[in-house]
Amino acid sequence: MTTLNRLSVLAAGLALGLAAPVVKADPIVQSLHPTNLSAATFNSDFQPISGSPAQMSPVQFQGSAASGVMESQVFQGTGAEQGLYAYAYQIAVNSNGLTSTGDPAHIDSASFHFNATPVGTDLTGSGTNSLSYVVTDGQLGGLTLPTQTGPGGAFQVPTELSWQAQANSGVLRAQFENAATGAPTLTAGSNSATFVVISTQPPTQQFVNLQSADPQTNLPSVYAPTPGTIQVIPIPEPTTILAWAGMAGAVALVRRVRKHRAVMA
Repeated sequence: MTTLNRLSVLAAGLALGLAAPVVKADPIVQSLHPTNLSAATFNSDFQPISGSPAQMSPVQFQGSAASGVMESQVFQGTGAEQGLYAYAYQIAVNSNGLTSTGDPAHIDSASFHFNATPVGTDLTGSGTNSLSYVVTDGQLGGLTLPTQTGPGGAFQVPTELSWQAQANSGVLRAQFENAATGAPTLTAGSNSATFVVISTQPPTQQFVNLQSADPQTNLPSVYAPTPGTIQVIPIPEPTTILAWAGMAGAVALVRRVRKHRAVMA
């Protein structure tokens, strides 16, 4: 086999290896590191999908007839974002919601199946792709929950928004409380900021699992992607894969030349 052929095989093998789906037997949780995005920018890039209005689903825990709501809406990209779907979510805890002990209701986190790997986009024009966004300064589409409520008049941004790639499905999780930093739960009378994840897959419905001191007594639902590719993120872009393959080929060529010179000496 010639040197050129060896390099071609090496580059092809590296590209295929990097491009192949990677899902570990023991799934890991990866942070999506939300980027702040203005409502004006979002609403200029995405528009509500006809026939899929904003959905407000009640949240109920044992001991409280009305604990809160989970709101969601899916949007379709326009212009440069055409072909993309933006999934937006917001959570509220009712001010009069109570736990089974009579204490104010709260929500620690929310999780549900998001069965397509999140897509990185640069909606802020920073030159760097983001895997999720939080909007704190205005309304998106038909999402009606205020973004300036709660203790002290402030919304609550999730302390972490994460993605978990499993063998046959993906999980999106919004976490509010964090003992290490002292971040509180989403407490009674509070609304979360709107958080957004982008996908290339059209919408379907998924049930939501909400964590609190008491178990859920109903099954709220949200918009989420229809099944697509499930992969650990970030996924290298094709140009990055080719660049890595090219560098590997160059390293192999340099080693070959050095070895040949050593033999000649």
